[in-house]
Amino acid sequence: MIPQISQAPGVVQLVLNFLQALEQQGFTGDTATSYADRLTMSTDNSIYQLLPDAVVFPRSTADVALLARLAAEPRFTSLIFTPRGGGTGTNGQALNQGIIVDMSRYMNRIIEINPEEGWVRVEAGVIKDQLNQALKPYGYFFAPELSTSNRATLGGMINTDASGQGSLVYGKTSDHVLGIRAVLLGGDILDTQ
Repeated sequence: MIPQISQAPGVVQLVLNFLQALEQQGFTGDTATSYADRLTMSTDNSIYQLLPDAVVFPRSTADVALLARLAAEPRFTSLIFTPRGGGTGTNGQALNQGIIVDMSRYMNRIIEINPEEGWVRVEAGVIKDQLNQALKPYGYFFAPELSTSNRATLGGMINTDASGQGSLVYGKTSDHVLGIRAVLLGGDILDTQ
């Protein structure tokens, strides 16, 4: 049984200062500190429950870079950040008591499908079933098959190197990734392609 969170603790001032600075510097996404929003992000597909201090929902890579740049400032280096997709991991990877960076609300676009070369470019919040629906007319699909494929995001699958039914035949997630664009602490963008 999952232990209940017995009270609604307030948000620490440092987190509120970070969110205020984030908005002042042009963050275009959403931020959430209400108990209801935080409670929604306190569980995933595991047995664990951790109430975060806040949730941020970036709209773009520029928002993620701004967040990472601000997080690297000395006054905010004690804050903890955890990216989150669909929250389908079974080991608590998407949980923490700091700030959750939810990639699924806005960064869920399929940017490009190149059927001639057999690749796609997507944002981290794209759901696996959403991608496979878009690929179906071209005769392609993204493996592996997951029981949570109607909620699992590509960013989360890459983060955990998800595998499932059919992985022996089609491979795990990393066998199908050609490149990644990642934002590093400090805001630098790394392209592996």
